[in-house]
Amino acid sequence: MIKLILIYGKKNLKNPEDSYASAANYLKKIGWKKNSPCFIKVNLKDNVPKKYLNVSAKKILNKRKLNFFLKYIEDNSYLSNLDKNLSVALITPDKDIIPDAETLNPAFVIFDNYEIILQWNRSLRFALAVCTLKEKFKNEL
Repeated sequence: MIKLILIYGKKNLKNPEDSYASAANYLKKIGWKKNSPCFIKVNLKDNVPKKYLNVSAKKILNKRKLNFFLKYIEDNSYLSNLDKNLSVALITPDKDIIPDAETLNPAFVIFDNYEIILQWNRSLRFALAVCTLKEKFKNEL
């Protein structure tokens, strides 16, 4: 467990333990849901309408219930343990930043915690990195 260490009554953000604890505290204050997913990488079928694909972090559009998007996800059985009423969106972050990137790959289903990260930094890539790091700190955030 990450413990907050105080130096002269102040946080030392150059200390990794303090900086991680500070970031976790900030996320909690802006609405992080401790036991909720952040994102799941998926393989999309070719029939997904482009209007459902988010390539920008400025505003996540066309959120729907997870159940709605299942028909566009190949082999979605690994999503069966999730609540089908969760509000989610699809992102394909490379399309906007890499010339000639495939529209449907990579693709991710994102959840509310992902959007919490976007309040901190409006970058789809940053949010993916933070959510990936979250998996390294299981039960800490």
